[in-house]
Amino acid sequence: MGEALQIRVSAVTWNEDLLEELWPKLTDLAFSVPTKHEKHGVLEMVKALSEGLTFMDWSEERKGALSGGIRKADTVRKNLETALADWQPKKANELSVELEAILDELEKHFK
Repeated sequence: MGEALQIRVSAVTWNEDLLEELWPKLTDLAFSVPTKHEKHGVLEMVKALSEGLTFMDWSEERKGALSGGIRKADTVRKNLETALADWQPKKANELSVELEAILDELEKHFK
């Protein structure tokens, strides 16, 4: 890393509109959680779902259907962020694929 030029390894949602196309129910649920939503990306959605699971008054049916997947998604999100911080882009990419697969399953089982 140079004195003025900084090298970063990061993950960004290149098109936030894709969330509504890929996971419409999860997107609505996540961004209904009253938290500061600076961005509407995948990682932010997973974090909001995790916070919603903890703090929102969701029905027992919804919690039962989604809690395991949300917890798993949040763990993968944290691992992905750690991989990025540790300059492991290959691992981060693998985790991003895993995270999207978890979100696909959550969308299918949405209650």
